[in-house]
Amino acid sequence: MIKINMCISKNILPFGKAWLGFMLLPFMVACSGDDLEQYAQRADNANEIGFLPKTETVTRSSRSSYSLDNPHPDSMGVFGYHDLSSNTIDKAANRIFTNQKVSYADGVWTYTPVKYWPEYSSYDSFDFLGYMPYTSKATFSYLAGIYTLSFNATLDAENNMAKGADLPLICNLPHHKNTPGQIVNFDMDQTMTGFQLKFKLGAKMSKVREFEITNVVVSGTIPYKGKISRSYELKNGTWQSAPIVWSNVTSKSISFPVANNDENLNAVSLTLNDDDFHEWGKPFFAIPVKSFTPTIKVTYNVKVANNGTVTREKVTKSIVFNKDNFANLKVQGLTPGKINSLEIAIVPDHLYILADEDQYIGYLVME
Repeated sequence: MIKINMCISKNILPFGKAWLGFMLLPFMVACSGDDLEQYAQRADNANEIGFLPKTETVTRSSRSSYSLDNPHPDSMGVFGYHDLSSNTIDKAANRIFTNQKVSYADGVWTYTPVKYWPEYSSYDSFDFLGYMPYTSKATFSYLAGIYTLSFNATLDAENNMAKGADLPLICNLPHHKNTPGQIVNFDMDQTMTGFQLKFKLGAKMSKVREFEITNVVVSGTIPYKGKISRSYELKNGTWQSAPIVWSNVTSKSISFPVANNDENLNAVSLTLNDDDFHEWGKPFFAIPVKSFTPTIKVTYNVKVANNGTVTREKVTKSIVFNKDNFANLKVQGLTPGKINSLEIAIVPDHLYILADEDQYIGYLVME
């Protein structure tokens, strides 16, 4: 499963603001190689060209690591060549696969018509690229020394954004082989950005009030489809990759709840009654572009500390996720394969915006 932390604060009591921390956490883009061994194609014929997608874990922080509940879509597109070069990329004779659809079911990746290594035994250079999920209009092209793999992806709010399931992936590097035979491996990278909600009470507030968060909704004009591209360069026989790029992004009105469930998948509230941060649910996900500026709505009850008497009930407050409110939000915070931890602490008078790395502090007046 993947986790993300995001915090929102509300105007409760005579106070009206909150403190927020924004940080990057490591993101596990799908499953580890060990987890994906079961997904290897079990070829009936040892000479069949089969595929095994797997992923690498990004470890840039000791805070936490994350994994997805549903690590990958159930389809993959594959491009494959022998003796690939700028002169052969457009030649049909050098193509083994041209956006071949490979499907996953019951632990096995399969495709048709099946191709076999002996057909290519006279060649000594092979390169394969993969992405998920399959789309019929994916392309692999060459221009001025750069090879580019591109495909379109459309996300749905309930499955992709709210649950982080079946997110689009693209290979880190082309898989190069000097001899035919064996499985073709793909190290797949995540193309989305994750966000984890966290809440906390500011200093001394827990002595007088408790906050019971009951619901969180993300809504607004949200990016939901676009083109994913990655460029590769072959230098001295070694592949190098460029960062993942989203382009031609389209947005529409979207609203989805960020659920906070127990182990039995029952909805539960979150009570804040101390000075520690507490996670709300699992991460939600977004296309990593600047136009992702949703409104995060939080519903909560206010109670007297150590008493339980409700003083305010079903209050809803909101904050817009943009650079005006999160002043320390930088471009790297919207990088594919990152988990953004947004921490909000409710304190008197202000919502402090604090960045872990540069200690930037700003103020946000809540509604």
